[in-house]
Amino acid sequence: MNAISMSLMKKTQSRDTDLGGSLGASVTAMGALCEPGQTAVPLKPSATMLASGARAGGVSVEIAWKIYQAMIHHAD
Repeated sequence: MNAISMSLMKKTQSRDTDLGGSLGASVTAMGALCEPGQTAVPLKPSATMLASGARAGGVSVEIAWKIYQAMIHHAD
């Protein structure tokens, strides 16, 4: 499950009683992924992803990992 889905599930799980809690949250999350510009990404990037990000940004792999975490945890 990606960070966007996780975020949407947390936001909707407590108020989604008509569709059965997590089922309703899953439907909401999947609907959000159908919006233009949205994509599913892993919560933990591969070593190749981190290395590519580090090269592209001119930073260390550790900094690339911190940047990735910040983006995932603050996805709206």
